[in-house]
Amino acid sequence: MLQTFPVQDLRRISARLHDEFSGLSPRCVERCVSDTWNCVEHLGITVTPHLVERVAREHLEAMVNSVPPSQSVRASAEVLLTGHHAMSAEQH
Repeated sequence: MLQTFPVQDLRRISARLHDEFSGLSPRCVERCVSDTWNCVEHLGITVTPHLVERVAREHLEAMVNSVPPSQSVRASAEVLLTGHHAMSAEQH
């Protein structure tokens, strides 16, 4: 049976998670919460705001942790690991 909760539940969950993941756009967080709600519902699991928030938080953490480091961070790491600056082909 399709279970729905008031839209304000989705808004509250999205607001809390956006505070926690402020580096992501509000739209990205809202979409994650909405998708999570729909997936839980599709699987036939009893949907609760608490469950949706927990699963969406895990997904958002994975998204944040999967962002590759910037070029400057990589260059700094290379200096730390090798002790040498990377040289471009023009510098050789």
